[in-house]
Amino acid sequence: MSLDVQPTPTSLSGYSRSGEARTKPALLLLTQVLPYPLDAGPKIKTFNLIRFLAESFSITLVSFVRPDNTPEHIAALREWCHEIHCIPMRRARSRDVLALLRSLALGQPFLMVRDQVKEMRELLAELARSGQFVAVHADQLNMGQYALPLPIPFRLLDEHNAVWTITDRLRQGERNPFKRALLALETFKLRRYEQKLCRQFDEVLAVSPQDAAALGRPCQVIPIGVDAEGTTPLPLVAGSPKLVSLGTMFYPPNVEGALWFGQQVFPLILQQQPKATYTIIGARPPAALYEMARANPNISVSGYVADLRPALEGSAGLVVPLLSGGGMRVKILEALAMGLPIVSTGVGAEGVKLEHAKTALLADTPQDFAQACLELLDQAGPGPALAQAGRHLALETYDFRRAYAPLGQVYRQVLGESGTTREI
Repeated sequence: MSLDVQPTPTSLSGYSRSGEARTKPALLLLTQVLPYPLDAGPKIKTFNLIRFLAESFSITLVSFVRPDNTPEHIAALREWCHEIHCIPMRRARSRDVLALLRSLALGQPFLMVRDQVKEMRELLAELARSGQFVAVHADQLNMGQYALPLPIPFRLLDEHNAVWTITDRLRQGERNPFKRALLALETFKLRRYEQKLCRQFDEVLAVSPQDAAALGRPCQVIPIGVDAEGTTPLPLVAGSPKLVSLGTMFYPPNVEGALWFGQQVFPLILQQQPKATYTIIGARPPAALYEMARANPNISVSGYVADLRPALEGSAGLVVPLLSGGGMRVKILEALAMGLPIVSTGVGAEGVKLEHAKTALLADTPQDFAQACLELLDQAGPGPALAQAGRHLALETYDFRRAYAPLGQVYRQVLGESGTTREI
């Protein structure tokens, strides 16, 4: 199937299928990050969403892209998308300072002001003028501001999490009075903005009941889906001393959790298992993590890893030591699919139907978390049973083909109202 490479309003390429008319209803999908490569939770969620929706829709994907996105990344999505258009997201400290000043002057959330890009608005207005789209699917809160003005019959906001709850939890754990005050102000503005925005959409998706309650309006609760059926389980190594954690390390809750585990939990583990190791995997780790690793030879910081499977093989389990954050952790769902045992805090496990000692080990204090990890490190411990039960849970509940079935019902109603009877 040939593709025409056409210029977008930026210097990047847009893709459309040459000479191929749309044979399915047209859906406009807006994403804050390009959902490829699959190296972060939001990308994995959205990539599987595209695979699901492409069965019934002709998708036009419009996405922000970063400097590390390549034409190959964009082209990898063309199997499921009729058209792909990209707008560069330029981030810099000077831009962030200006966005912060604007947000203070306008009384708007910094996170929303930062992502306001004129070229994105212009591109979407041009696409929407065709009148071909039956629905617009805004992926994440940041893209909601772009979807609302469009003259499209049905508008849906897909909330990966209730964003205001993330800044609120960060505020609670912040010790610096100035930063705490800024986080309190951002939380206030975000909560007001997010709940108001959600009320203006025809439908809102939340990934958990907790997030739905925080959004302040009736929502469809649809969990995140992963490709559990297409994932081969990892071979477990009984008695392995290796513990790992995953997460983008420019996301503050992941850094906070890794420091908590490395400084407060891991020393308790080493007292009983001096050969235990802790590997932190994730892009752009801050200096604080490298400093922690230098102080403890049993801790290593891998940074970005393109292929996770070799890095996870031989591990006793995945630790999810989150103290703040929101939504569902895709890394937990991916670990379940791979048959990798999990130790998580209650915050880390939010939204996932984990049962303590059945599908995962759950603990919230340094002492309890350390004890749970020691159980996994024990050659006769519960690791194999947890791996088998977790894999079953992933297949039955979180494979995207099953998890996104309720979304199919939402869009069946939309297509019925638009006079289209195509099955979803």
